[in-house]
This record gives sequence, C-alpha cells and structure tokens, in this order.
Amino acid sequence: MPAKRDYYEVLGVQRGAPEDEIKKAFRKLARRYHPDVNPGDKAAEAKFKEIAEAYEVLTDKKKREQYDRFGHAEPGAGPGGFPGGGQPFEFRFEGGGPDGFGSFEDLFSGLFGGAGGPFRGRRGRGGPIAEDGEDILADMEIDFMDALRGAKKVFTLETAQGRETISVKVPPGVKDGQKIRLAAKGHPGVAGGEPGDLYLEMRVRPHPLLVRDGDNLRLEVPVTVGEAMNGAQIDLPTPWGAVKLKIPPGVSSGKMLRLRGMGAPAGGGASRGDLHLKLNVVLPDAPGDEAREAAKRIESAYGGDVRAELQF
Repeated sequence: MPAKRDYYEVLGVQRGAPEDEIKKAFRKLARRYHPDVNPGDKAAEAKFKEIAEAYEVLTDKKKREQYDRFGHAEPGAGPGGFPGGGQPFEFRFEGGGPDGFGSFEDLFSGLFGGAGGPFRGRRGRGGPIAEDGEDILADMEIDFMDALRGAKKVFTLETAQGRETISVKVPPGVKDGQKIRLAAKGHPGVAGGEPGDLYLEMRVRPHPLLVRDGDNLRLEVPVTVGEAMNGAQIDLPTPWGAVKLKIPPGVSSGKMLRLRGMGAPAGGGASRGDLHLKLNVVLPDAPGDEAREAAKRIESAYGGDVRAELQF
C-alpha cells in the first residue's frame, strides 16, 4: 500500500493553519472532487476520500494533536496509525449510500451548518445542491497616468479552465491598492450555481515627476534665477494640459504654489483635488564671466546675513 500523503499537504495548508483556513481549503477541494460532480470518475473519488480523511482528522482537536505528534504511524501505534488502536475517522454522512458518500447537501450541511453556514447553496431540481463559485483576487499593474486619467486595459487571467482575456475599464483616479470588481468573472459555480466575482487589486507604478497624496498631486517646478527674482509667467505642463503659471517676484527655492482642481480625480471623477507646486530655483550649469560678475553684484543686494537665524 502506498504511503499516505501528509494531511496538511493534501489540503494545501501550512502546519498550524487555523480551523477556518482548513475548512476553506476542504470546501474548495470537495466542490471539485465530490462524486456528485464526477460520476464514475474513480480518480476523483479516491482524491475526495483522501481530502475527506485529512479534513476529518485536522478539524478534530484530539485527532489533530495525535497526528501532529505521531503522524500517520509510529512504533506502538494501533492499526489505524493512532495510539491506542483508534481509527482516525469514519467518513460517512447520514443518508449516504453504500460507498459512504452523501450528496452535496449532506456534505455541506453536515460539515458547515447547512444553508446558514459559510458555504451556501441551492438545491437543484432532483439533483445536487447548487453552489456559487468562489471569488478570485488578482493584482493588476498599471501606469500612473492610466490610473489618473482612466483607461481600458486587457487583462489575461489563468484559471482552471484555461487562459481567459478580459477587458477592464479602469476608472479615473483609481488608487494604489484599490480593488475593481468584475461581476461573474470568478470561479464557476457547481450544479447551476452562480459564478463568483473577480477582484483586481490595482498596483500603480510610481511616476518620475508626480507624487500622489490622497486626491492631491505634488510637482517640483524648476525656475531660473531671473524668474525667481523678477517674477514671470511660464507655460506649465500638467496631466490635464498646459496652463499659464504666474511666478511672483522674489520667490526662493521651496516656495509652494497651488493650482485648484488640477489634482487627481475624486469620487469617480466628479471632481479633482489640487496640484501643489514646489518651486526650485536652478543655477546655470556653466556660468560664464558675465554671469559670475552679475552674481557678485547680486551679493551686494542682500541686506544682511542670510544665515543669521541659524543659531543653536
């Protein structure tokens, strides 16, 4: 007889997994391998028996403690592989047939509390209970500007049924970590049950210039020494088109200006936050003699020590 697989491996959970995680794993596998879903499939029947045995042991506190300590069989264990000769389980549902399997309804009402439990379904006419499919959560990476302005994207999803290409409408202003729900694009239901939903969690790539802060945006704007000293009107590109920006005379590096309504869309695009601008005075890369002489004359215009307040 081939060696038994580790019960945790059978259910696809880690050792120490909480009971609700074990139930969730069993629920998913049972829906796939139950004999009602796979009539006449001996391989599926064997798989179902294996996951049922693993579930029965790992959801019984005493049996799980024994299994964690002794495994399937240890010296001195009884014929069932458990100390004292106890059998690990007898997987049979009330009303089950000679093979020991009940219907879907027997299975999930017995293990999860019937229609009021976490695994809800509807009995089909004369057939197995209809179970809704599980939801799918997947990541989708998008560019900063696509998240800001909205876009239509094509998303390829790998499912048990194969690869599916899905068209996704990204709403304007979507944030990093925000989820988009696509109804009925999750796992298919069983026996006529409704399919689950697909939730795409947005992963927004950073922008080299713009930084998002809630519904506001931040941008550093370089200005020349002359524009900072004398003031100017400049053409400023923004995500929503170029605007005329008035630079007040006498500004220093770090001066903040604000453009209302030029930030990220809020509330589904009905309104926008603000665009906060930080002015950055830029010196010439390679000043010539005239520029250096001009800088000396500018030095004489300072009325005092600009670092006078730096005292500790």
